[in-house]
Amino acid sequence: MRQAGKNVDKHREVTSDSVEQLRYHLQFTLGPRIPDDLDAWPKRKVGDNLYLAAHPDLNLDEEVGAGASAILIGYMLDPSNPQASNSDILHSLISRVSQDGDLFAAIEPLGGRWALIVNDKLGLRLVGDAAGLRQIFYSDTRQTDELWCASQPRHIAEALQLQMDREAVDFIEWFQTKGPPESWWPGDSSQYREVRRLLPNHYLDLKTGRPQRFWPFKKLAARSLDDALDGVAETLAGMMQSAAQRFDLAVAMSAGWDSRLMLAACKPIAAELCCYTSKRPDMDWNHMDVDIPTKLLAKLGLAHDIIELRPEVSPAFAALVNRNVPFAHTSRFAALQTELNYYQGRKVGVTGNVSEVARCFYPRPDSPGQAVTAEYLMTVTGLQHPFAAAQYSAWLNKVSAPMNYNILDLFYWEQRAGSWFAQNCLEFDTTWYDVFVPFNSRGLLMEMLAVDEADRQAPGHELYRQLMLKLWPAVLSEPINPNTTPKGLKRLSRAIERRLKRFLR
Repeated sequence: MRQAGKNVDKHREVTSDSVEQLRYHLQFTLGPRIPDDLDAWPKRKVGDNLYLAAHPDLNLDEEVGAGASAILIGYMLDPSNPQASNSDILHSLISRVSQDGDLFAAIEPLGGRWALIVNDKLGLRLVGDAAGLRQIFYSDTRQTDELWCASQPRHIAEALQLQMDREAVDFIEWFQTKGPPESWWPGDSSQYREVRRLLPNHYLDLKTGRPQRFWPFKKLAARSLDDALDGVAETLAGMMQSAAQRFDLAVAMSAGWDSRLMLAACKPIAAELCCYTSKRPDMDWNHMDVDIPTKLLAKLGLAHDIIELRPEVSPAFAALVNRNVPFAHTSRFAALQTELNYYQGRKVGVTGNVSEVARCFYPRPDSPGQAVTAEYLMTVTGLQHPFAAAQYSAWLNKVSAPMNYNILDLFYWEQRAGSWFAQNCLEFDTTWYDVFVPFNSRGLLMEMLAVDEADRQAPGHELYRQLMLKLWPAVLSEPINPNTTPKGLKRLSRAIERRLKRFLR
């Protein structure tokens, strides 16, 4: 993989030529032919009748073993072996799959942001990273004659000449105009009825075109906080060291829990670390997400870039993001353009997202035996809409056996992280060399979810606090999110308020 550069001109503006180079940056397509406008991209043949095309900056590695072969799209990290390259990891993975055939056990501990095509005795399969951050959309072969996969739905729609689904578009336009939070697609939906998103914890059979859930397959075994600490701490530190071996990292810092734990895991690589905070125009210098990281990083002797976001967005850049990401979050455009101008796309952006899977993000029902229904999911997400209701009902029916995992944690994992944040990553691809999320590992999330909820949730977040004490106690020298209400409770309160207003009307 091409390494990210170290020299950054922080003031040179991005030109129209460089904007064009970012068209479909880090995206791919897989189908029965190469789209005409992507013919210059690197290509691979997959199986008997599929062809993979990937943006020139998107890594492709191929490994052929005695009983299996694979193509890696993106990058993988092995926290137990930070020195391992993509080729090393892929070779080890295929050797294991060739021996025992257990693909999903082999990928469980891995991090990174990737999609993997595996051809073995069980068939030709496509599977993504833990949270689906290297997004995979696919055509529903019950409605189309051809199987296509891609990083975003428009590639498939143009290949198959599809029209947008009016119900889906009405929903997303309603979502975009109702205010925060940022819009996202529920279930496995997209703006096209014939195009679905491959959910986290599923693989796609490339022979039949059908998705299949592969996790969770056994019951969650509870662990005490003390028992879990060493394993989680070692994995997080290993993830950060693995990424630092490959990339020039820029670690996003706020006053929150996720970025603080991420920073604690960086102690072994602190000397080479660059941290940044994006200061929005509506934030003053005393805002906790600016003030606290500034004080903390100064105490730790770490470099800190404060990027003052400009409010203006050039028409060319807005058109680029809208082309790269259908129904993109326009509220992010100014930040994306400022960050691109600042780092020139030469750094890998590091963010603490996905960690919320383990932080009991969505409030639990009042009664322990109360079922989580589509109506409940609409309430906690604020999506009181028929389209969301149908998608949530379909998802609940397919996850009927959560194996002792709290279904609200799985919901955040597969729906919120796998849709809202996965789309954010696609938007970030326009700005960054790539995106790295240290919590994006199924094995790591399983270890964290095994800890009792009382130690994972607000206000104490004891698991996180104890991990910081083990990894780097000095990161606790500044307060974390002082005087704030948990986001999940805020969201539930707003949803209840909206329903009460409708009732009164």
